[in-house]
Amino acid sequence: MFDRIHHVGVVLPDADAALGFFRDVMGLKVTADQVVEEQGVRGVLLQLGENEIELLQPVQPDTGVARFLESRGPTLHHICLNTDNILDELQRLKELQVDLIDETPRDGLAGKVAFIHPKAMHGVLVELAQPPVSDTVAHGHGKGFDHLAVTVADYKGAKAKWRLVAGLEVTNEIFPPGRDMVIGQMPCGQTMIELLAATAPDSPMAKRIEEQGERASSMVAIEVAEIDAEVARYRSAGYTLPDPAPGALPDSVTSTISAEQAFGLAIQLIQFGRSA
Repeated sequence: MFDRIHHVGVVLPDADAALGFFRDVMGLKVTADQVVEEQGVRGVLLQLGENEIELLQPVQPDTGVARFLESRGPTLHHICLNTDNILDELQRLKELQVDLIDETPRDGLAGKVAFIHPKAMHGVLVELAQPPVSDTVAHGHGKGFDHLAVTVADYKGAKAKWRLVAGLEVTNEIFPPGRDMVIGQMPCGQTMIELLAATAPDSPMAKRIEEQGERASSMVAIEVAEIDAEVARYRSAGYTLPDPAPGALPDSVTSTISAEQAFGLAIQLIQFGRSA
C-alpha cells in the first residue's frame, strides 16, 4: 500500500546553494543530509508537511545521477511513494511483471528503497521507500504538495498503469476551458498526482508532449492562504514572480517561482476560492 508521496527528488549541481532557497527562503526543515556512496550522491531531505523535497548532488563522476544532470540539467529526477512494506510491494510488482530497476531493496536516504523503471511508468522514474519506524512516526502530517503533474501521451494507458502499479485511481477529470487538455487527478495522501494529456492533436499540450515525451513535470504546487502576501514575500527576497492569475484548476489563482530560480524545481503557489 502506498499512502502518500514521500518525496520528489531533484538533481542539481550544488546542494548548499539550493539550501539557500529551500531552507532559508521557503523555511523548510532539513531532516537528513548525507552522502550515499553507493549512488555517488549527496542527498538532502527537506520536510514540507507530509512530503519532502530531496536535493541530489552528484559527488562522483560517471554515475547515473551525474549523467542525468549532465544530459538534462537541474530538474526533477523521480517521484517517491511511501510504503510500510517494501518487500511485499516488490514481490507483488514482480508477479505483475513490472519492469524493476531494483528487485530487492537497498539502503537510501529515505530508508529501504527500490526503483521502478521509467518505461514501466510512462517515462516517470518512481522510487518506493519504506522509512525507518522512527521516521514514519515523526513525519509531518500537514498538507505539503497540493499537486504535481505528469504529462502522458497515452492517457488511458497511463491511468491503467498507475492503478496497477501504485493502486492510485483517477477520481476526477478536469477539462480547462480553451486548453484542449484533460487533467486526471489521482489522490495520494493529501496530494493530487495529475495526469496531463492533450485532447486535440494541435494543442499546446500535444506539442509539449511531442517535444519532451512523457515525463513528470519539474514542478510542485503548494497551497497558500494569501497568495498576494506570498508573492510579495518572495519578491522581497529577490525572486521574480508573475502577478497571480487564474490557474488551470477550477476556482484557483496561481503564481510560480520558475525552475531556473528554484534550482530546477518550479514552485507554484496556488490559492483556491478567489479570483485574480
